[in-house]
Amino acid sequence: MKVYSEIIGKLLTSACFEVESNLKAILKENLYSKVEKDMNMNDYFKVEASHHLSKYEVLLPEWTGDKNVIRPFEAWASAGSLKWYQDYNKYKHDRVANAESANFENLLNAWSGNFVLLSSQFFDTEFSVDAEVIGFAPDFDENEYNHGIGGYLKIKYPNDWLDDEKYEFALSISNWNDSNFCQAYSY
Repeated sequence: MKVYSEIIGKLLTSACFEVESNLKAILKENLYSKVEKDMNMNDYFKVEASHHLSKYEVLLPEWTGDKNVIRPFEAWASAGSLKWYQDYNKYKHDRVANAESANFENLLNAWSGNFVLLSSQFFDTEFSVDAEVIGFAPDFDENEYNHGIGGYLKIKYPNDWLDDEKYEFALSISNWNDSNFCQAYSY
């Protein structure tokens, strides 16, 4: 988990960039008032309230060692900092002095963080031009790990949603054009 390299650093940087982009997009789409370029992790943490990111678990199904379950946003449950994101920032600002921060464990957390963010927004809906797939999927089970977007990882969704936090996401042409379909969350 502590192996590090320049290639891992590039992948970590890319993965964390995507995490930041997704968090900014969520805030921006919900009319968050802060200027996008000035947002930081204190702003991104606000998404925890609406998405319960700290409750998601990611299973690496082909992993044979321990640590095959990753909770990339777990620290947010107690308003803590994300170590993998802090390490990415150290690496980003001084790659030589902080080369060890670009390690495999941080990369797995960042990659899983992206998976959680996409799953929290789109469940298991894939948006791809070539997503014609024929297959069988069992019913969703909120207490077990389910296949997620991309099929590489499995995810365990939070089951602590209050009734007034729940909504049905059924995308169609008619509700896409309905102005009430997308309602902003007040951060």
